[in-house]
Amino acid sequence: MLTLLLLTLLQLNQVDYSSAIFQLDNKAKSQIIYSLMNNKYAPPFRIQRSLPPIPNSLLKKPSLIFSAQSAVVVDTGSGQILWEKNTDQILPIASLTKLMTAIVFLETDTDFQKEITIEQSDTSNIAGSRIVVQPGETFTVEDLFYASLVGSANNATRALARSTGLAEEEFVNRMNGKATDFGLTNTNFYEVTGLDPDNTSTVIEYSRVASYAFRNELIRDALNRREHEFRTIDQKKYYRISNTNKLLTDSELSLIGAKTGYLHEAGNTFVSQAQDGSHGIIVVLFHSDSSDARFAETKELFNWAFGNFTWY
Repeated sequence: MLTLLLLTLLQLNQVDYSSAIFQLDNKAKSQIIYSLMNNKYAPPFRIQRSLPPIPNSLLKKPSLIFSAQSAVVVDTGSGQILWEKNTDQILPIASLTKLMTAIVFLETDTDFQKEITIEQSDTSNIAGSRIVVQPGETFTVEDLFYASLVGSANNATRALARSTGLAEEEFVNRMNGKATDFGLTNTNFYEVTGLDPDNTSTVIEYSRVASYAFRNELIRDALNRREHEFRTIDQKKYYRISNTNKLLTDSELSLIGAKTGYLHEAGNTFVSQAQDGSHGIIVVLFHSDSSDARFAETKELFNWAFGNFTWY
């Protein structure tokens, strides 16, 4: 009966598996069945999913006391939640917004070599990270794209969205439409940068956005750059913008992609994916106490997940 139930659930969940799974002992089969029946993640855009990892017999708790108000650890292959804290809380996401902005931008197929002149609307009422530019300076769309994701530059992000020819309202509508396509019911966008605290989500829902974004080669390339150097088209002014992700240089982690965010109302936010062989883990933290805390907590959760689960 246990084997029959397992087979039925594997087929219903469209899980990729081999016959070797049926040679596992009953305890391992029961753990897989439990995971398949209690998976809240279930990303709707994943065509085929892998077997969920099985916790080791001596499963330990993460050793840190986590400052993050909400957090989740997700196995990217199966979508299984491995650890969670207040995952249903809807909170501001700050510059994590820029992942969805990049997704929608790339779907417009805007030419990366197109030249965009900075306008007053790009720079007015801008706080936080930005490139120090004046209206009238001209950049390529490519440089705006990298400035937005590498350095989280808010004025570059506004200009990037404008480069598509869409009004900001229409661009934001597309962001919300994409959230609907992903089956997200608690994720809402009101502008493209993350400066509006009404840009909100849950850690579970935003792990889906991150999973989708990190599969894009251009987004990964930008997020994995330590810095981006560029010049204006017209005046040849030189700019260099640095990545704020301190885990990017951590030799103990194999990061696929990561994005930081900060806003007073949001605290320090962070989403990242690390790989161990063929196994990927996404960690999302909302409202950590400090910038350093979000990196330490994320690394602890990666090490905990890879050290306490077995993949088949």
